[in-house]
Amino acid sequence: MNQFNIRRIYAVALRVVRQLKRDRRTIGLITFLPIFLMVLFGYALSGEMSGINLGLVESGGHNSQMSYLEGVKDFNLIHLGSESDAEKQILDGKLKGAVIDLPGEIRVLLDASTPQIANAIMAYVNAGMGGDEQHKSGVRVGSAVDDGLAKKTTKGPRIAQRYIYGYDLQTMDSVGPAVVGLVVFFFTFILAAISFLRERTQGTLEKFMVSPMNNLEMVSGYLVGFSLFAFVQSATTLLVVVFLFGVPMQGNPLIAFLTILLIGVVATVLGAFFSNFAKTEFQVVQFIPLVILPQVVLTGVWWPLESIPEFIRPISYLLPLTYSNDALRMLMLKGASIVDILYPDLVALGLFFLLVFAATINMIKRKVD
Repeated sequence: MNQFNIRRIYAVALRVVRQLKRDRRTIGLITFLPIFLMVLFGYALSGEMSGINLGLVESGGHNSQMSYLEGVKDFNLIHLGSESDAEKQILDGKLKGAVIDLPGEIRVLLDASTPQIANAIMAYVNAGMGGDEQHKSGVRVGSAVDDGLAKKTTKGPRIAQRYIYGYDLQTMDSVGPAVVGLVVFFFTFILAAISFLRERTQGTLEKFMVSPMNNLEMVSGYLVGFSLFAFVQSATTLLVVVFLFGVPMQGNPLIAFLTILLIGVVATVLGAFFSNFAKTEFQVVQFIPLVILPQVVLTGVWWPLESIPEFIRPISYLLPLTYSNDALRMLMLKGASIVDILYPDLVALGLFFLLVFAATINMIKRKVD
């Protein structure tokens, strides 16, 4: 048996350090990426709700207690003429809730498909009534159920909650649709990036380039092939989240499946694009925190976009998962049609795909030349 020798260990360690020193990309990721991610997580997790579209219907005169909402910077107050107008705009996804000032009653219409926002609205309404929890009636009724069960409080008008969406949703129901898109995006991105890298390192890509096949045909062929895997993955994840975890499917399952498949196709071209910047599979893995983690933090998977600080919120609208999350929640939790999610969600995903697809074609040509 060879005797334990500290010098041999030192030699191996020194070789590893020298290899890393020659890999500037790895050094940069090790040094700066943790800082970037900690700043990103810190701001995203510490943000307060803002930019919540809230309807306000004042009937029978201005209610001094509800005027409290006028000064809440978290709300974008939209004054409406009637309760039916407020309900329609909630159904259309234009409002997260509405407060109706009625004689002797404050009626709150809620879209509880995002529980954090619904809770924030009720918290402010209760604060406007004096901040005492006893002012809240605690009524949980469906979207078309009368609010007559609300009880009058001892200090003022009663508060009646009316859920337009999501009155019986659990936490998994709320995040489940977004998690489906995230899982498909993550695994498809990694598979596509590593596979394209192997094609390049094994010389297969160069063989295609010297054939009569042009760049568009070559990348399209790869895309169709990888889309078959995305097809299977999309179907599997959708079935699991619906039948195993019981997440509602209020809309058309086929449209939900096609939306998931679309985000899988987007992840495929994005993986192909980023594979151009890697020389080894280890470097592909380094793209995970750079590409995937911002999608987890900034696209509304676990918490709503309204909770992300306003100065970094514009980044969210540059990320494809923002649109797939919104589309899948609309489809699965609200029963939206394809027309409801066509703009901006499906249009944005389509444009993202076309831009990255074109960039991938150009990048592959430049790399091979």
